[in-house]
Amino acid sequence: MNRLFIFDFDDTLANFSMYNSWVLKQPIKVLPHIGGTIKGAVEVLDFLSCGGDSLAMLSMNVVLDNELKWKKLKRVGMDRWFNERNAFFVRHKTSESILGICGKREKDRCYMVGNSLDHDVFPALEAGIHAIYIPRPWFISWLPRRNPKDERFHRLTNISQIIQHYDGL
Repeated sequence: MNRLFIFDFDDTLANFSMYNSWVLKQPIKVLPHIGGTIKGAVEVLDFLSCGGDSLAMLSMNVVLDNELKWKKLKRVGMDRWFNERNAFFVRHKTSESILGICGKREKDRCYMVGNSLDHDVFPALEAGIHAIYIPRPWFISWLPRRNPKDERFHRLTNISQIIQHYDGL
């Protein structure tokens, strides 16, 4: 269908974002590798890319320098889909940064996928594109739900549901 899916990285595609950032900054290996990808992320990225859709990543990064950002991405195997052409690291996600990634594509063909209402969903809706919200299970119980009332807002319980709901997105 040739859509563009813009993914958040931390806690949308990869687990334990803070640990993975912290351990990369240590001069010695502190603990064995934990984290990896969110269950179902690899299958979703393969499904979308093999189906002709475009992928991009938009991730906030205030902790790591440029070299460590790419090392973190590679550590969980995301370099298979994302590189310097389609991965963007910003201090703050804004509607402008999202629209810059969308380029000349029609807005109704663009989707921001993330786990944060404030950092992923609201900037995407402000940009006029679809927003797919996938809250982390531990996060749901701590914060009250305040889903936007917008037809471009899609709430899923896990990333694998992108495949199940693809035709209806």
